[in-house]
Amino acid sequence: MNLKNLDQYIGADYMKISDQNILRQLRRGDIKTFESLFHDFHPGMILYSLSILKNKAQAEGVVQEVFYNIWKNRNEFRLKISWQSYLYKSVYNNSVMILRKSKREVKLDEEVLLNLEDKETDPVVEIDLKELNQTITSTLGKLPVRTRKIFRMSRFEGMKYKEIANSLSISVKTVEANMGKALKAFRLSLKNYGY
Repeated sequence: MNLKNLDQYIGADYMKISDQNILRQLRRGDIKTFESLFHDFHPGMILYSLSILKNKAQAEGVVQEVFYNIWKNRNEFRLKISWQSYLYKSVYNNSVMILRKSKREVKLDEEVLLNLEDKETDPVVEIDLKELNQTITSTLGKLPVRTRKIFRMSRFEGMKYKEIANSLSISVKTVEANMGKALKAFRLSLKNYGY
């Protein structure tokens, strides 16, 4: 299979009808569509940014900024590629921009930056990102209902363990135990991706 056929196969440069529908709903101000987009891609985007920045707080900031800009500019927003491609390219660009600006202990030389830039257009990386996102979604779906709810409250809504415990009328220890189960499940399912 040549590169062009592979590109068509994975849909890297083509907008699907569902992508157009999402864009249309966002322009109408449909917050549920926005939340659905966020929940579908947020975990994979965090991990992707984290793989570049090696800093969880910065990775979370990058992803939040991407989604904030989409919502803020939804009326003027133009989408020429799939949501998945757009979101991961945005995370990539913003993460690399932070690396270039920061005065970190570990300096990136030109070769490392070139390697990162090569990944952006590599169809294999597109496939890996799609598989990664599917793995995250699948792992989340396999968690027990309460564990999944606690994980979402912690990682997606940014709630502290004590807040979750109060909200669900359970102990902090129960929250910790459920988060331990969730994180163990993610560690097992994502070990092939180097996370």
